[in-house]
Amino acid sequence: MPARNNWRERCWSFGIELRMQKSSYRRMALIQICIARWEMIIGKIPTLCQMAEKKLWRKLMWHANLQCTVLEVKQIDGLYMTVDVLVVNGYMKEGDRAVFCTLNGPVIAEIRGLLTPPPSREMRVKADYIHHKEVKGALGVKLIGNGLEKVMAGTPVLVINEGDEEEDIKAEVMSDLTNLQDKLNVEKKGVMVQASTLGALEALLQFLREETKPPIPVSAIGIGGIHKRDVTKISIMNEKKVPEYATILAFDVPISSEAREHAEEMSVRIFTADIIYHLFDQFTRFMDNLLEKRREEAAAVAVFPSIIRILPQHVFNQKDPIIVGVEIAEGILKIGTPLCVPTLGGLHIGKVTSIEANGKEQDTARKGTSVAIKIVNETNPTITYGRQFDSTHALYSTLTRASIDALKLNFKDKLENDDWKLVVKLKKVYNII
Repeated sequence: MPARNNWRERCWSFGIELRMQKSSYRRMALIQICIARWEMIIGKIPTLCQMAEKKLWRKLMWHANLQCTVLEVKQIDGLYMTVDVLVVNGYMKEGDRAVFCTLNGPVIAEIRGLLTPPPSREMRVKADYIHHKEVKGALGVKLIGNGLEKVMAGTPVLVINEGDEEEDIKAEVMSDLTNLQDKLNVEKKGVMVQASTLGALEALLQFLREETKPPIPVSAIGIGGIHKRDVTKISIMNEKKVPEYATILAFDVPISSEAREHAEEMSVRIFTADIIYHLFDQFTRFMDNLLEKRREEAAAVAVFPSIIRILPQHVFNQKDPIIVGVEIAEGILKIGTPLCVPTLGGLHIGKVTSIEANGKEQDTARKGTSVAIKIVNETNPTITYGRQFDSTHALYSTLTRASIDALKLNFKDKLENDDWKLVVKLKKVYNII
């Protein structure tokens, strides 16, 4: 809202709302901004913090109910697999039965150790840890227990106390994952996606499936660092004849040296990045290069569908090499296309070795264009225009089952709907099943 009606000063007061209850608000002006001079009274920001503490003290106050979140799962020499957690509220004791969330369901583990780093040291820094019998929030703690390998970062941890319903505790721990179950469904063929937290995994899956064109299929998901077992799991895509999906997209997670070595042995690629778009760019670049390589390999087999008609007034050479002007009646004519005359028992005319339009060489010619082409017949160089065939005979691309399969696999996006209809038409001409 304008603070005053003076247009020249162009100053506004910005207000904030503190929500005390669902039905109660309190509005107060805090910061003024002068648009003309772009000056802001930033000294009011500490006031905002003080008001938040004063008005929201109930939400900021510590309470005894356990509120704990998994930060990271990692293996430490001598301690096996450990879980770093943030205890915000409540207590945790050695010997407690804690419930953790995994992709395979809830896991109950006895807490065998509560460790914290020395004062003024970070948990990720290697040092001698301090052992505790009990800890109180708010505190970062390293938990030791059995069966914690698949615990997911970003999920809650609860303790089963006397009188608690175990199934209710399990359901509460798994509630976040249950709400995302539809988004975490995987396909039989696709890449593996690994993220640092459940929220990061959800964001990455949504991006790969909804915002990429075409969508990138996902066959396996995981949370936390990448280990040898993950590489082994996705390497099965090589056996399923889709080696391009023997790929791990690692978003903001560490990769063990053992996993990298095993990936090289198993022909598995690992793309890693801290930004989703960078991860997508890496995989897209890989797929584009792979597709280009496959197209080069399939070029000798793939034959594009076409029907062409000879222009009798533009016959430049009747014998091998035959040089004639043609009109593309249907489809796409490319260099390397073998031509025949189906009405003459499938007479092989030769292979197109050159296409020219308006004095310029080109690789392709589409329906409705007129071009000059050179046809070479290495198996029967004596074939002659005007003797075995003439302008009354339409020339067809010679399709086979193998050439159609190569088109579908490698050049699907290069053909339009009318071109695929022509493929169906030529299949009947050549009796291809």
